Amino acid sequence: MRRTISASTTVAAATLLAVITVFLPSLPSLTGPLVLSALVIVFAIAWPVTVSTTPRWGVSAALALPGLLAIWIVSLLPLDARFSGRALDLWLAPVGGAAALGVLIIFVIQTFAMSVGIKRALTTAMLAIGAVISAASAGWALLLRNKYEVALGAYGAERISGVTWLMLTVLAALAVAAAITLLPIRRRNRMIIAVVVATAIAIALQLVRPGPLSVPAVFASAITALMVALLDSFSASHEAPNSALSHPLTAVAAGSTAGIAPGMVSYFVIHALPW
Repeated sequence: MRRTISASTTVAAATLLAVITVFLPSLPSLTGPLVLSALVIVFAIAWPVTVSTTPRWGVSAALALPGLLAIWIVSLLPLDARFSGRALDLWLAPVGGAAALGVLIIFVIQTFAMSVGIKRALTTAMLAIGAVISAASAGWALLLRNKYEVALGAYGAERISGVTWLMLTVLAALAVAAAITLLPIRRRNRMIIAVVVATAIAIALQLVRPGPLSVPAVFASAITALMVALLDSFSASHEAPNSALSHPLTAVAAGSTAGIAPGMVSYFVIHALPW
């Protein structure tokens, strides 16, 4: 049941993001941020259960905040805004700031938590990771913004041509890898098959429609599939309590994480790696 919920959440997120990717910029400009905000809220509600037997609404609010801030800041800034004059400006100032704010709030909350010792340290680490994942949702917002910039002929369009096909490739790899985690075989074999098949599909899609971002698309898809495989192994964790691992919201947390993280992976693969 846990794997089914996790895979279903991942596939649903990938499908929804793929639909938005295909129809932007024909849809209203706020469609992408609104959908991403909903995904972040689902993640924020579910993630605390990975270290607790019950939801923690204060922590959920602290986890939702960095994601919502990052998404809306990068989405609403004017097209001519620049954080520096560098050609490869990464636009990560608001994302990094939101992540840092979320981690800080989590540390403040955990300072007054009742648990002590190594348990509190592990719990705090997991929640802090959740704040970073939440802020990483802005990766998808940045990619969707790129699509608008291309459509409007904004500066830098030549660097990101083909971004739609890259996003669809990564989302296809994400959905396929998630579906493979449902295979009734040993976890290690599932992980290997998920990465290999998702990467093969990414390569096949680039053969169908080659472009300037074909290599980044394959790399991003392989990393995304590896992420899904690692999240699939979370059920074997010894740090989280068994009651949390068996909770349906833990599976939702894993599935929504798999939907959120590939956006920032894709953005970094396009802009940060020296192609």
